[in-house]
Amino acid sequence: MYFSVFQRVSSLSFCQQLSVIWFVLWSQWGTEGAVVHLYVSPSGSDSNTGLQSSTPVKSLQHAVDLLQSKDIQGNMYRCAVFFFCPQAIFVELMQGYYDLTSTLTFAHAINGTAVFRAFQGQEVHLTGGRHIPSDHFKHVTDTKIQQRLPEVARTKVLELDLTAVGIANLGSLTPYGFGHSAWTAPLELFINGKPLRLAQWPNEKFINILSVPDGEKGRRFTYNAGGRDVAWTQETEPWVYGWWYWSWADESLPVAHVDAHNHTITLAQDSQFGVRVGHYDPIAPTGYSQQGGYFQVINMLSELDEPGEYYIDRTNKKLYLWPNTPLQTLTSSDIVYVSILSRCIRIESVAQKLNFEDFTVENCRQHGVSIANGHDITFKNMEIKNTGSYAINCEGDCRRVSVLASEIHDTCGGVLIKGGDPKTLTSSEVLLQDNHVWDFSRKGAVPCKAFEIGGVHVTVSHNYIHHAQYTGIWWTGNDHVIEYNHVHHMCWNSSDCGAIHSGRDWTWRGNIIRKNHIHHTLRYFPGADVRGIMLDDEYSSVLIEGNVFYDNEVHANIGGGRDNIIRQNVMYNATKNSIQVDGRGLGSGGHGVYLTQKLQESLFNTTLWKTRYPELAAILQKHPTAPEGNQIYDNIFYNRLGIERIQYSGSNLERKDYFDVHNNFRAYSPGNFWSPKDADFRLRCNAVQWADEEQFPSPVSVEDVGPQVPTGPNYLRAHRHPASARTTAVPVACDSSTVAPATTAPRGSYMPDGSSPNTLYPNIPKEGCWFVVDHCPKAPAAEGTHKDDIGTQAGTEEGCLARAAQQWRYCGSSPTGQVVAVYGPTGAMTVAGDGCFFAEYGCQTQNPGFHRDTWAEQHENASHDEAACLARAAPQWAYCGSHADRPITSIYRPTGHFRTGGAGCWIKILSCPADHTLQGYFYDAWGATNLATDHDRNECLERADRFWKQCGSHDNAPVTAFYRPSGASRTVP
Repeated sequence: MYFSVFQRVSSLSFCQQLSVIWFVLWSQWGTEGAVVHLYVSPSGSDSNTGLQSSTPVKSLQHAVDLLQSKDIQGNMYRCAVFFFCPQAIFVELMQGYYDLTSTLTFAHAINGTAVFRAFQGQEVHLTGGRHIPSDHFKHVTDTKIQQRLPEVARTKVLELDLTAVGIANLGSLTPYGFGHSAWTAPLELFINGKPLRLAQWPNEKFINILSVPDGEKGRRFTYNAGGRDVAWTQETEPWVYGWWYWSWADESLPVAHVDAHNHTITLAQDSQFGVRVGHYDPIAPTGYSQQGGYFQVINMLSELDEPGEYYIDRTNKKLYLWPNTPLQTLTSSDIVYVSILSRCIRIESVAQKLNFEDFTVENCRQHGVSIANGHDITFKNMEIKNTGSYAINCEGDCRRVSVLASEIHDTCGGVLIKGGDPKTLTSSEVLLQDNHVWDFSRKGAVPCKAFEIGGVHVTVSHNYIHHAQYTGIWWTGNDHVIEYNHVHHMCWNSSDCGAIHSGRDWTWRGNIIRKNHIHHTLRYFPGADVRGIMLDDEYSSVLIEGNVFYDNEVHANIGGGRDNIIRQNVMYNATKNSIQVDGRGLGSGGHGVYLTQKLQESLFNTTLWKTRYPELAAILQKHPTAPEGNQIYDNIFYNRLGIERIQYSGSNLERKDYFDVHNNFRAYSPGNFWSPKDADFRLRCNAVQWADEEQFPSPVSVEDVGPQVPTGPNYLRAHRHPASARTTAVPVACDSSTVAPATTAPRGSYMPDGSSPNTLYPNIPKEGCWFVVDHCPKAPAAEGTHKDDIGTQAGTEEGCLARAAQQWRYCGSSPTGQVVAVYGPTGAMTVAGDGCFFAEYGCQTQNPGFHRDTWAEQHENASHDEAACLARAAPQWAYCGSHADRPITSIYRPTGHFRTGGAGCWIKILSCPADHTLQGYFYDAWGATNLATDHDRNECLERADRFWKQCGSHDNAPVTAFYRPSGASRTVP
C-alpha cells in the first residue's frame, strides 16, 4: 500500500507531501514499532518522500528540513500525547558523494533521536567542496608561466581555469599558526582524498634568518637562498611561514617586498613577538637561548617544484598543480576536489539528540562540524579530514557529546570541546574514546591539537594519536581523565612542547593522566626541551600515574607548580632527563600576579570547591608561587649512564616540602623489561623483586592502549593500521651479577668521619667515647685525653660527637682552645671551638691540615652562621680541582657539625639487623659501577632507601647516603 502512495506523492505540494508522510509515519509507528527510516541518495529527488530506499530524497538539507519542519514536529508532539512517538529516525545515506552547496544546518529541535548514517555500511562522503573532473586540467602552454616555473616542473604542472568551472569564491590568505586557532583556509586542493600544499621552499625544514637590520621589532630580515630569490621578485602574493622569535610560536605572514640584490624580505605586518637571527640546525638543535629565527617562503609559483604542490593565481583565477598521484598526472579515475564551504555541518544549541555514524566528512575550509552548546550528540565510526581548522568544534557548554571510534586526519586539530558547570563542578559527560587522530597539524602547528578539552570532566580514553608538529592533548579546567591513550611522535616541528600539555593555572584541579603509552617525543628544533607530559608555568595538581614513557627527550616536567603527583610510571630511555622540576615561581620570571588574579576570579573560596580541592583553598595562606607539595615516588627508571632521572633547574629546590622524591627504582639494564623494542615493559629480573615489595602494578601493555574497537567508516576498515600486539619474543636470561664493582674507592676525609681509619688519633681504643682537650681554663683537670662517661653512656656515634661542643662550652668557650670528640668503635671524630674551619689534604699541595676558612668568615658570616660554613665544602673541593684523593671537610666548630665535599657516594649503616655483613661507613662501589652514583645525586641519595630496606626497614636502624660532590645527604627513615 505504502509504495503506491509514494509513487503518487511526488506530484503533491510540500505541505501535501508532509501530510502523506505523516499519515504513513503514524501508521508505521502504531503498527510496526517506533523506528523510522528516511533515505537520501545523490541520485534521488527532493520530490520523493524518502521513506523507501527506492524513493530517496536527493539533498541532505532537504532531509534535515523534513525532520525539523513545523508540520512534522507538530505531529510528533501530537503523537507524544497518544504515545505513538518514534524512538529514533534513521536518515540512511546511500552510496556516493554529497557535495553541499551550503552548510548543512540543524537549527531546530527534533523529537526523538535522529541518526545520520551510511546505509548498510556503503561508502559515503559529505563534502564542503566542489568536484572538478580531471579532463578540465591541461598542461601549461603559456611560455611566460613556463619560464616562471622551476625547470623540473615545466612538463609536470597542470593548470585549471577556475572561472571556466564556475568557481569564484577563492577565499583569502590570512595568517595561521600561533594565536590563530579559528583559522579559515582559502580554497584548497585535494586529490583522491589527500591534501596538496601551497608551493613552498625549502620543501622540508627551514632556512635561517641571518640578520634583522631594523632590530627585533622591525619587519626586515636577510637570508641566504642561494640566488633563487631572483624569481621571488616576480611573485604577486608571496607569503612566509616561520618561527620568528620563539620555537613555540609559529605564524604565516604576507610579504611586502623581496629585495633579491640584498637578499632581504620585508614583511607586510608585524610578527607577534618580533624577528630574530636564527640558529636552526636540523642535525644538532641548539638550546633555549638560540631558538626561533627560521622560515619558509610559501605561495610562490616559482617554487612549485615537486608533486603535491599547487599555486593559485588569484588575479587571473588560475590554479596550477603538480599532482600527487603515482603517475604524477590526472586520469579519469582520479577524484579532484577544491574546498568551498567554511563549515560543512553546523549544529545550533536547540538541535539535540543527533547521531552521525559511518561516513566521511571532508573538504571544509574551517570546521568539519561546528556545534554551539551541543547536548546529546554522538559521532561514531566517522572519518573527518581535510579541514582548515578543528574537525569538530563544540563551543559553549557542551554536554554528553561523544566522539567514538572515528578517524580524524589532515586537519588543524581534531576535537575542541568544553562543557560542564565549573560553579557546581557538574560533569560535561563528554567522551572522546577509541579514535585514531593523526597528521592533525598540516597547516600551522601550535593551535592544532588532537584534543583540546576544557570545562569539567571530559574523558579522553583509548585514542591513538600520532605525528603532529605540536601538542597531542591540551587541557584546561577540572576533573578530566586522560587514560589508555597511545601517543607518539609529537612536537616534531617545535620546542618547549609536551605531547600532553597544560599550563599557567593553579585552579585546574582534579585532573588525572593514567595508563597511557607516550613515546618518541623528541626535539629536532632549537629551544627548550620537549616532554611527554608538560606542566607549564606553575600548573598545579595533576595525578600522573601508571603511564609508560619511552624514548622521549624528557618524560615529564613540573614547571614550578604545586601539588602534582608522579607515581607508578615506567620511564625508559630519556635522551636528556627523565623528569625535570623547577621553581620558576620563586624568581622574577614567574607568573604570580597573573595566577593570583585568575585564582581570585575563580570559585576557589566556595564551600564546594574548598571541599573538593582543600590544597587550593589554603594556597594564599602559604607561599603560593613556591613549588610545594609535589611528590615523585614508586616510579621505575632506566636511562643510559649519565642521563639524570630528576633534574632540578634552580637553586635550593631539593627540599622535601617542594619535591618529595622517594621509593623510586633504577633499572640498571634493559633486561629488567621484557622487550623494550616491542614496547613490552613487563618487569623482569631485579625489577620484579622491587615491584613486589612496593606493590607496583603491572605496566599497562601496548595492546591495552589505543582503540579497542574498529575505527572509521565501514568502507575504510580494510585499510586501517594493524592493532598493536604484545610480543611473543623470549627475552634473554636475567643478569643477576651486573658489572663487577670498582676496586678503587675515593679517599676518606682528612678529619675521620668513620669512612676511613682515624690516623690523627690512632691510639684511641675501639670502644666508648673519648675527649682530647688541649685547653680548658675552667677545668684544667679535663685537659688531655680521657674517656667521656656521658658520651659513652649515650652509646651512639651521634651522641658521642655532640659532646665536643658541650665540653668546649664547659671549658669556657676559649677561642684559643678546642675539644676533639672521638667515637671509638668507628674512629669518627669532630672538633669543637670557635669559627669555621677546613680539614683537608691540601688544595694545591698534598699537605693535610686544619685551617680557618677566612674568606667565608669575612664574606658570609660563617663564624656565626652554621649553614654558610657547611655549604663551603663542596664548592671548595671543586675549586681545588675535584681530586678524588683530596676531599675537603667544613667544620662549624661552635657545634662540631661538619660536611664533606669530595668524590663518590658513601653509605653509613650503624646497624643492619637483616644483613650483618652491612655496617659502617663505606663507599658504594657497586652503585658507582652499575648506577653511576658517583655522578648522579638522586641515584646516590636513593641508595639510602634500598640499603634500609635490605637491612629490614627498622625505624631504629637508619641508613644515610652522602653524595659528596654536592655535600648532600639523605637519611632513611
